[in-house]
Formats: sequence, C-alpha cells, structure tokens
Amino acid sequence: MILITGYASLETAVEAVQIGAFDYLTKPIDDYASLSLKVQSAIEKSRLRRNERALVERLKEAEVRYRSLVEAAPDAVLVHDSRGHIREVNTAAATLYGIAAADLCKMRVDELGPRAQGRQKHRKKSGEEFFADVSSTLFTLNGEDLRVLSVRDATDQVRAERERAQLEDRLRVAQKMEAVGRLAGGVAHDFNNLLAVISAHAEFLDGQLGKGHPSSPEVEGISKAAQRGASLTRQLLLFSRHKPVAHDIIDVNQAVTDVQRLLTRVLGENVKLVASSNLELWSVRADPDQIGQVLINLAVNARDAMPKGGRIRMSSENVRIEAHRVLRGGDLVPGRYVCLAIEDSGIGMTDEVLARLFEPFFTTKETGKGTGLGLATVYGIVKSAGGAIDVDSKLGSGTTFRVFLPAADEEHTQAGRAQASPERGRGETILIVEDEDPLRALVRRILVAHGYSVLEARDGEDGLRRSGEHEGPIHLLLTDIVMPQMTGRDLAHRLGNSRPDMRVLFMTGYTEHAVVESANGSALLNKPFSTMALLGNVRKLLDQPRN
Repeated sequence: MILITGYASLETAVEAVQIGAFDYLTKPIDDYASLSLKVQSAIEKSRLRRNERALVERLKEAEVRYRSLVEAAPDAVLVHDSRGHIREVNTAAATLYGIAAADLCKMRVDELGPRAQGRQKHRKKSGEEFFADVSSTLFTLNGEDLRVLSVRDATDQVRAERERAQLEDRLRVAQKMEAVGRLAGGVAHDFNNLLAVISAHAEFLDGQLGKGHPSSPEVEGISKAAQRGASLTRQLLLFSRHKPVAHDIIDVNQAVTDVQRLLTRVLGENVKLVASSNLELWSVRADPDQIGQVLINLAVNARDAMPKGGRIRMSSENVRIEAHRVLRGGDLVPGRYVCLAIEDSGIGMTDEVLARLFEPFFTTKETGKGTGLGLATVYGIVKSAGGAIDVDSKLGSGTTFRVFLPAADEEHTQAGRAQASPERGRGETILIVEDEDPLRALVRRILVAHGYSVLEARDGEDGLRRSGEHEGPIHLLLTDIVMPQMTGRDLAHRLGNSRPDMRVLFMTGYTEHAVVESANGSALLNKPFSTMALLGNVRKLLDQPRN
C-alpha cells in the first residue's frame, strides 16, 4: 500500500507508516520517476514479507516436527546449557526420573547423575539409583552452546548381563564337574572290583575263624577299610552323577543329632556348636550318611574359617517355595523343602571365591590342607537329592550355607535294618559274566557254597557261547554292565531272545548306573557288595512270580 496525500507533514508520514503503508506521495504528483521507484520498492517489500511469512511457517512446522520426534522418543532427552542448567526435557525424561517436566527445567543435570557418556548411575526423585546409558551431542543455538543428553534405562540390561554371567559360570562349573566325573569314573569300575574282592575274602576269612577268634578284629578292620574305600569312590563321583540314586525316607533331625555327637570331638574346644531344630520338621528322601557328610563338610569348613575360634549354629526349618529361584548352588522349583542352615562367625568370603565355591579341586587353603572336593561333594549330594544350596557371605561378617532338600510326600517311616539270611539255592543255574577273574571266581565260590549251579564267562561273547553250549535252563544271568566288546545290557538283550524266562542281575561299579528299570525280571547290584547283598538279590529275583 502506498498512501497519497495533499497534506505533506511529519505527522502524516508517521500515520502512513502506522497504518501499514510502504510509502506515501504528496499531491500534485509531478515526479513520475520517483513514483515508479516507490512502486517498485513497494512490490519488492511485499515479496520480502511473503517470503518472511513462508519462512516463519516452515520454521513452525520444523519446530512441531522436532518436538513430536523428541516427545515420541523412548529415551529420556534433556537439553542443558554450558553451566548444566536444564532447558528442555521430553515426557520420557519426566517419566524416567519421576519428576515433572517443569520441575526438571529448574534443576541442574548434575543433580540427576553424571553427564559423561557411557554407562552411569543416575538417581530418580525417590533417591533410587539405576543404571543409565548416556549419549551426548553438542549444538549451537543463537550463539549459545547447548548439549543434548539422551538417557536410556539400562537396569534390565545390566540384570540380564549379570544373570547371563552367572549362567556361564555355572556352565563352566558343570563342565569341570563332568570332566572330573569322567576321569573318576574311569578308575571307579576297577577300584570297586578290587574292593569287592577284598570284602569277599574278608567275609570268607571271618566265617572260617568264627566268633571270638583273636584275629577277628583284624578281619573286621579289613572289611571296614573296604567299605570306606567304596564310600570314598561314591563321594568322588557324586557331583558327576547323571541319574539320581535311590534314597530312603529319613528324619533330618536325627541326622543332625548323629552328626552333632561326632562334631563335638572334631571341631575342637575353641569352637562352640549350637544346634536347634523344628520338632515338626518334614521328612525328606535322601541317604542319612550322605546328609551327615554334608553337615560334617560344611561344619569343618566353618571351623577352618575361624582360626581363632568362634561359633557354629545349625538349624532346620520347613520352607515353602512359591516361585522359581536361582541359587548359587542350583535351582529351586516351587514346592515344600526342609532347609538346613549352617552359620559361622568366621572371616567370610570374597565375591571371587563365592563364584568358584563348588568347583572341584578349588580351594583357598594352603597346599596339603585341602583337596577342593569337600564343597563339590556337598553340591553333588544335594543335587542328587533334588535340592539346592544358597550361600550368604561377606568378608569379616561370617558365612551362612542353606541346604534345601525336597520334602517327601510319604509319611516318615523307619524301616529296620536287620535282614534275615536269604534262603539257600535250590540247584538253579546261574551264568556269571565278569571280565575280572578274581571277582568272578569269588562270586562263583559264594553261589556254589549256597546251593547254586554256576556257569562262568569272561565277557559277552564268551557268555553267548556258554549259553549256547548249555542244554538245560539258565535261571539267572549275573553280569557286569561295563565290559569290553559287549555291554551287559546288550548281552542280556541277546540272551533274552532265546531264554525269555531268564532273570537278569546287573553288577556295576559306576554310580551313573545306580538306577535301572526293575521290570522284566532285572535288578542292579552295586559294587562292592557283601555276600548277603549278592545272595539276597539273587534269591529275590528267582522268587519273583512269572508273568
């Protein structure tokens, strides 16, 4: 707009500008060149204003897009100046920190946590700390340096990384245990065969000497040494078992009482043992000797952690687990458990020691004072019983082991251990297949002495040959499971085709064979075994009714 007026004055010029005129002209118009210049100038100003409005609109659209993107971002976004004063935040930031956006803009970024890039610890309004992954970008606006922080809550990621690390540690421990178990299993078979021979000879010698003989204590010592050797073999293999062993229903309180009597002599005068128990404690399915071994190992470890003396407290209680739990020594599924707690006032353990606690051969004791198998054996015993172990320990604050054993569904019963002598054989034919000549000869001697007819074979192929040569019935096959060329299971399967009525009694020195199917007239005898165990299993199988 150009204003034309006949009243040329300063006031009219100001008024023209105030009402929005680009320029003004006075009458009469006689300078057409000036008129043309003013018109061209007005057209140019009009074009510039249109461009300015378009630019403003684009800037508004850009700001809307920017704010929309920032608001939609899942991460917290904070803009602060060089002094750390927060200028702008998005909704995600207010949600993450639990502070309203307006209040955040009144704070310094340092009040929330470090500005440095990387994983940092930040704080919420409640004071709770959390792990935050922080990234930072610098930009300049109107000559002022500003910085944008992008903050992501990394709490779940840190938790997942820790759980993965724990699982990897447990996997490494399991692999080491499996490797040691395989190594131990390689010698267990031969070792148990030797122990079976020693035990059998001791029984024969004891029978020949009779009661009250001056040498009877020596013979008894031989038998006990053989039993101790068998126990040591089982302990070495416990943490590598692939299948559970058969357990009895036991009273844990009684196991604690039995161990307490022994520990009063083992722990020493400067260690005080305090035991308390729940009289309504549930029964568990386990081996009482193994549970006693768990308590002894844990108590001795507690004593060693208190070089200047201290207190060991044993307690038991019923526990219901409502949700799946991951412990340092195994997992707990929901159910009923009996918890045995062994607490000491010792020196405690570091996180590094706790991470390797159940590894076989790992020990913090001086050379010659520890094998590193104690806690590995405890772990194996508890695991074989379906339980798990938890450990709480801090340097200077003592250690507490909690052993969780599944409660038995059946009512507690204490079966008598006394066994009647089994009936003698009635001339039944037994085929013995055993690759160890001394053991095979001893088994033959026992069976023949008790009224059985015996065939012998040194391996599976020899067993097939002896069976083919024998025209009469073979009532029972007594075979080792692990033999060269052919296993005892394969032999039993092949003979079963031609002799369907034949019963099978397997022998083994490997703990992983500790459970076998008892159907189809078969059973398992663990080496080393006593004469009573051998004869009892043979008679039990032979007396089973035919299908």
